[in-house]
Amino acid sequence: MSELELCRFAYEGKFEKLKEKIEKDKDCISSKDGSGRVPLHWAASGSQKNIVNYLLQQGSPVDEPDDSNWTPLMIGSSVGCLDIVEVLIERGANVNAINQTGQTALHYAASKNREQIVRVLLSHHANINACDHMGSTPLHRASSKGNLKVLRIFLQEFSNQLNLSPCDCVGNTPLHLACEEERLEAAKMLIEAGANTDTLNKEKISAFDMAPKQLRAQLQKMADEATPQP
Repeated sequence: MSELELCRFAYEGKFEKLKEKIEKDKDCISSKDGSGRVPLHWAASGSQKNIVNYLLQQGSPVDEPDDSNWTPLMIGSSVGCLDIVEVLIERGANVNAINQTGQTALHYAASKNREQIVRVLLSHHANINACDHMGSTPLHRASSKGNLKVLRIFLQEFSNQLNLSPCDCVGNTPLHLACEEERLEAAKMLIEAGANTDTLNKEKISAFDMAPKQLRAQLQKMADEATPQP
């Protein structure tokens, strides 16, 4: 049996075939494909909760990294399978593990607007301000994508933990990215929450300068209205 076959069984949910192979050779639970992924990675990728449970019961390490340091929790968060995320966390998955680009499960959940998964990760102490190797936080991700549901969670439910205006490696704040990508509602939410509108990036450009000309006046008006008057 090839490693690829067992990984395929895990991904496709072929429980009986997978179980039969593992019962014959329990060591195959740790067999890796060409990317260093074990069956648990593939079960998470395929949203196969029963197989995830079985593999964990059989001793598959919950935080097994692949060759890019992706853990099963990162994969489950990225594909959007809440049940699997909850199972992995219950079994002790590290919510703050980082892959080779410095990203966490929360980065992926925020980027893909996985509202419920974001909430679960944060309730289990995921670092809301985690920076990847480019200095990007989950708030940068959600802002650039215009993921309003995730932004509401960050800004309303976890505001006491949130750095509202972090700078990435080129000096851009989440507001810079929201403006650049023309995410008007996201920019409005950030401004109303108190994001710094005066921060300049490394090219000495403000967030509003990155917005298309037709949006700048709207954004400036929002900022003026959000600023307390003396």
